[in-house]
Amino acid sequence: MLDFARRFIAASTAALVVLALALPALAQQKAPAAAPRPAAAAPTKAAPPSTPTAKPASPAATAPGGLVGKIAGRVMDGKDPVGYANIVVLGSGRGAPSDDNGNFVISGVPVGAYTVRMQLSGHETVTKSVQVNAGQTVTVDFQLGATKIVTTVETIEVRAEKRIDTKSSTTKQSISAEKLREIPVDNLSQAIATKAGIVAQGGELHFRGGRGGEVKFQFDGVEATDPAFGGSANIANLAVAGTDVLSGGFDAEYGNALSGVVSVSTKEGTDRFSGEVRWDTDRYGDPTKTFDNYDRFTFGFGGPTPIKNLTYFATYEGSFSDTYLRSTITKPHRTILDFIQLGNRQNNQINSNFKLAYRINPKNKVTFETINNHTISTQYNHMWSRSGYVQVLYDTTRAIGQADQLTPRYGTWSATKVDSSYQYENMPDHIPTLDDRFQQFTMVWTNQLSDKSVFTTRASTLNFNTTFAVQGKQPWEYDTQSPFYWNGNTVFGSENNPYFATHGDFPNYFERQTTVYNVKSDYSTRRWKQHTVKTGFEAKYNRVQNLNLQLPNSESSGLPGGVRSDYVNYNPEGAAYLQDRWEFEGLVLNAGVRFDVFSPGDQIAATDLKSGKRYKQQFSPRLGIAYPVSDRDVLSFHYGWTYQTPARSFVFENRGISSTVGVKGNPDLEPETNIAYQAGVQHLFTKDISGQFSVFFKDIYGLITVRQERDQFGNLVNVYYNGDYASARGFEASLSKSFSHKFSTDINYTYSIATGVASDPNQALQFFNGGRLYLPISEQPLNWDQRNTISIASTVRDPGKWGFRMLWSYGSGFPFTPAFRNDRRPDPILNNSRRLPSEARLTIDGDKYYKIWGQNVTLFVDARNVLDSKNLNSLSQGSFPNPYVNTAGDDYTIYYTETGRAGGAYLQDINGDGVLDWVPVHDPRVFEEGRNVRMGVSVTF
Repeated sequence: MLDFARRFIAASTAALVVLALALPALAQQKAPAAAPRPAAAAPTKAAPPSTPTAKPASPAATAPGGLVGKIAGRVMDGKDPVGYANIVVLGSGRGAPSDDNGNFVISGVPVGAYTVRMQLSGHETVTKSVQVNAGQTVTVDFQLGATKIVTTVETIEVRAEKRIDTKSSTTKQSISAEKLREIPVDNLSQAIATKAGIVAQGGELHFRGGRGGEVKFQFDGVEATDPAFGGSANIANLAVAGTDVLSGGFDAEYGNALSGVVSVSTKEGTDRFSGEVRWDTDRYGDPTKTFDNYDRFTFGFGGPTPIKNLTYFATYEGSFSDTYLRSTITKPHRTILDFIQLGNRQNNQINSNFKLAYRINPKNKVTFETINNHTISTQYNHMWSRSGYVQVLYDTTRAIGQADQLTPRYGTWSATKVDSSYQYENMPDHIPTLDDRFQQFTMVWTNQLSDKSVFTTRASTLNFNTTFAVQGKQPWEYDTQSPFYWNGNTVFGSENNPYFATHGDFPNYFERQTTVYNVKSDYSTRRWKQHTVKTGFEAKYNRVQNLNLQLPNSESSGLPGGVRSDYVNYNPEGAAYLQDRWEFEGLVLNAGVRFDVFSPGDQIAATDLKSGKRYKQQFSPRLGIAYPVSDRDVLSFHYGWTYQTPARSFVFENRGISSTVGVKGNPDLEPETNIAYQAGVQHLFTKDISGQFSVFFKDIYGLITVRQERDQFGNLVNVYYNGDYASARGFEASLSKSFSHKFSTDINYTYSIATGVASDPNQALQFFNGGRLYLPISEQPLNWDQRNTISIASTVRDPGKWGFRMLWSYGSGFPFTPAFRNDRRPDPILNNSRRLPSEARLTIDGDKYYKIWGQNVTLFVDARNVLDSKNLNSLSQGSFPNPYVNTAGDDYTIYYTETGRAGGAYLQDINGDGVLDWVPVHDPRVFEEGRNVRMGVSVTF
């Protein structure tokens, strides 16, 4: 308790220091209330004198947490859309402008009956009455009045305002659909990486110093993360209605996530048909004039159906690219009209979404949605990257049972065909192709029991299906057994190149399937004065199947695979929570508790459960305080425990006596534990500028690692267990200027320190395999310990004419472990003791609007990494299955440690003096992509 008190007081003191520096005016009289503003940006427009100013919502109109809905619609002048009309929900303090297509969305409207007013300079005001229900979107369309008003009017500025949340103690950063369009990124994950407190490394997102697998994605309230092998589903950008990025201070409804939650809501159709079609490319006519041979085709559309109150929305997003790691892989394709290219490329990803929404009556709504991902990708492997000719001679001695086949003997490699004994070999065709599929079906029933209570039930199924094989081959069909891929090319008289393989299939194969059945119900009410209560439960049932073979054409225990993992398991899990928001005399207390339970399943024998507990269960308390100092300032504090069930691959990995895996699973694993403290300040500087500042500290216990145990025969075996520890602490600052005066910007800065015993669960194997002097016993920087990060995203726009966007990001250097020749058992004190260079990226893009045949047409240009910065992607690359390199350690890292040059090399005596020399291999995987310029066109309707 003393330790907790010390840390909590330290965090609180730091928050108060921040408040004192940023808000000197707090010691004076409170500022008058700022006029509420809609969530979307609105430019300055003239309005008639009779235009009312939106007033703050009265206490009676204030809804309890979660009891809000949306109002959406379109403003038309006959058949033409009208932009920049002002729509105000009278008595709620909510409003929004219409965009170039006449569309508007007003979020966060408390439940109840309202009058909605549309006003536009020079036109009559139009009003309509609506009923807003919790969790539902009501559609209101306007036609401009027939009579135009011509008079001299006083100019009134109507602006949008990003409102601060005076009742929440959660650190939440939001990305609206409009903001996602404005940020020059490819997908939602890249947009999330620009937020404060988040570090992106190696395709993973690290929230506040946590491991990559500690972040959970939710689509419309359903977790879309693979429970067995990690990794989350993707979603098309056009399908996203809004995203909340939660990095700390979780309420009790969020669980099974140690570090962060990304909650995505998807779009629904409206009463009018509308949509968008877009094409982006980096190909400029001539096939040689391209960066990555990139094309992305996107379309999204939705509207009403012939069935009353039933709407739909559908999206398709197909991205096809050879990537900057382009290889000579054989790709069948066709070209139409000299510029439309059909057929798979090196990396192909399709994301689609279809959603039906049916309003049964004003208080009941049902949605059905399917989300699908399909990725076909052939990875680049530098050792298998060459195409050329290899000498092939045939042994006249026939093997037993193969009387009709001669045994090939491979020799040296050549870039050209030297004589008839040389055969063409395209090594990228021998790399496994990843075929990854995801499918989610979700049905949601929302029942507004009363103006104060809402009940929501979700039922879903998720399927993850992945295969990894060379040209669809079965394991026993792989060509050449390891390690004979270099035969004949490392002897005297040959090319004598021990790095690049000359023939054979890369020896890796796997099939994985995960199915999740999920039922989840939530109930929210404010039936008691000053209390908003939310409770719910969730039940899951998982099926996990895995077949993973290294050296697939070898055998172990009479089955394919030199190293073989093969299992099928089932397990249940569940959770329940209770959350209360108590508002008392200006202070808001957010208190909750969550109960989680997990079982490895009945197929696990009782003898494998040394703890004697088949069901692992835990309670996690959450306590937050929000204190509105004024109508512009909020102080908040939060303390909470979160748990995360270990990935099922750690639990179910083969445990049989004949198992050949390096580490066996442990069905007795306990959930990993995070104890987090945070203090925060939200401040509204002006009507357009708001800020959020936080300090945080995290203790993470029971992380998965490896230890050795004796099996029933007395043999030492490697087993997963809860043994690692980590901690993180830091400061976050976010400033946001909403769109006004043709300009908006977001600035995010993070200073953080992430330390721990190990960055990877398998890191302890280095000691058990004789590669470390001793096991680490103290905290050291973790691989993703990037101390300083900053991102600036700015938009300059003349609405309806042109736009210009910029995204600049900077990150200080990641740590790395220096390596030295023949240091067979390095001291763990060297782990991550040095730093790589810092990294920076600048992206600039622009667009120009045109009106063609009555449709809105936009032309785009998008320049990534404009300064062509040479940022490091991954200093070291694995050498499996090559026995001729890394003989002195990790050659790539040793090369960088000795010379300061990245790109990879191997050691070889190239001049016969008996001294090993560095032979650079210029591996492009070590670096990120350089400059890339794309163009695009879109049509909205």
